Amino acid sequence: MIPSVSIRLAVESDLLPIIQLDALSNPHPWGESLVADALQTRKNWVVELGDATQKSIVGWLTASMVLDQSELELIVIDSSVRRQGLARQLMMVWLETVAQLGVSELLLEVRESNLGAISLYESLGFELVGRRKNYYQIEKKGQIEQDHEAACLFTLKIESL
Repeated sequence: MIPSVSIRLAVESDLLPIIQLDALSNPHPWGESLVADALQTRKNWVVELGDATQKSIVGWLTASMVLDQSELELIVIDSSVRRQGLARQLMMVWLETVAQLGVSELLLEVRESNLGAISLYESLGFELVGRRKNYYQIEKKGQIEQDHEAACLFTLKIESL
């Protein structure tokens, strides 16, 4: 049987699988305390892959909501299933859900080196509205000094969907 893909709201029992996904597939993992906090204080969705007998979480999106804005805090897809449209599907669920809740503006920031994510966000209609220079630290093995890269700030007005 071919595994199916489903996207659903995250629940507390997803904590351990999300922590494992984050640790294995996020180059800058959040860790247990931040993931646990996100599950309690933000909107969260997971992507499940599998069949009726066995499912595994292969994606997670967490976003905050304040008044009429929602900000993407983190999206992570298991590295073994990237480039199959799962991040796009997950983003669309976020966009559609918060639009129904009265959100009129979506926000996100991304490392300037994350060209795949930037391409996805732009294809969904997000527009670059600013940059934070030297925002993210770049760890370089064997070097004492740390380099930094910019954060690219994107926004999308819901009425443009």
